[in-house]
Amino acid sequence: MTTTAGDVASGFALQMNSVSVAYGGIRALSGIDLTVGRHEFMAVIGPNGAGKSTLLNAVSGLSRGSVGGSIQMFGSAGTTRRADRIARLGVGRSFQDPPLIDEATVLENVLGGAHLKLGYNTFEQLSRRRHVRREEAAWQVEAMSILQLCALEREAHKKAGSLPYGSRKLVDIARAFVSRPGLVLLDEPTSGLDTAGQQRVVSLLTAIRERQNPAMLVVEHHMHLVRAIADRVIGLQAGSVIALGTPAEVLDSAEFRAAVVGGSHSVPRPSEGD
Repeated sequence: MTTTAGDVASGFALQMNSVSVAYGGIRALSGIDLTVGRHEFMAVIGPNGAGKSTLLNAVSGLSRGSVGGSIQMFGSAGTTRRADRIARLGVGRSFQDPPLIDEATVLENVLGGAHLKLGYNTFEQLSRRRHVRREEAAWQVEAMSILQLCALEREAHKKAGSLPYGSRKLVDIARAFVSRPGLVLLDEPTSGLDTAGQQRVVSLLTAIRERQNPAMLVVEHHMHLVRAIADRVIGLQAGSVIALGTPAEVLDSAEFRAAVVGGSHSVPRPSEGD
């Protein structure tokens, strides 16, 4: 699905202007200017140490460094907001190493992504129990529907700690989407997965786009997947933007090949990590 001019005209999910991140005297990001349309799939690529995860951390309020410049999500400033406040704006996040609660069930882990959207408070848990039960039942239906897209509905009541790595990745991604956020940040969703696992992730993201159509900012190192599903690509090196455009424009550019893969005529997989 390609972002249209109408999507851009209706506003951006994310706007970054002159964003920098510094850890002490070390600058991890420098002068990042980026917009992501409300229904756009933007891939973030680059070699080890390029600043890819730092970029996601800056957007989601998880950066431990000093963040400069301007970050807005859906027109609201997010540069200095805490991570929970940013999540309330409608931002979901997954991680390279899925931070699941191993003793909780798969369903409980996914429902954790909806806790900011629960339509009741502690007092109402006691005084409006029927309302609370209806609310919880509705979110369980939503969580189960996401697990069905992951082909994990049969594992819903298993302990998360019993799952293999590939399934844990999918649970983490499902948790990021369950609250139907307008912007989702995915950090290396296919890292460590075999070909079949990678295809499961692609199928899930394709189904989510058809169903929810959120904006996505996705760090990815499998270039064949970037070509297959991204609308645009931002290439980073040493914390700076070296290329921005369609997958073909970026991956096939002489500048990107020279800067990232040494001028090779085909673009192999960059190093994992950030």
